[in-house]
Amino acid sequence: MKNSFENEYAEYCIDNGVVLFVYKQNIAIELAGAMEIVSDRLKLQKGKAYPILCDIRGIKDINKDARRYLATEGSLLTKAVAFISDTPLSQMLTDLYLIANIPPIPTKVVSNELEGMEFLLEFIE
Repeated sequence: MKNSFENEYAEYCIDNGVVLFVYKQNIAIELAGAMEIVSDRLKLQKGKAYPILCDIRGIKDINKDARRYLATEGSLLTKAVAFISDTPLSQMLTDLYLIANIPPIPTKVVSNELEGMEFLLEFIE
């Protein structure tokens, strides 16, 4: 499989030891979508754990089941996650995710890619 992937929800690639994950604009995610997102990411990673820089600014809605799935199953082969969130809506969705689903890995909300990469540096091999 190539080092990048795209589905109806997001585009993702592996670059410099980090999975870069960008959700498409105005996307709504339900459980089936969350399952597809995780499955595709795991195929891309080929069994190796990575830190993830996840740009969630395109998400317009994500239901409770999808949030729960991403917080648990979505943490598989994940060393740490930095969420890029710089709009009130993406910030609200991220806060809800972190409060309700307490991810089992180091997780930080950042406002841009540079800040996210700085957080993830210690998790890159």
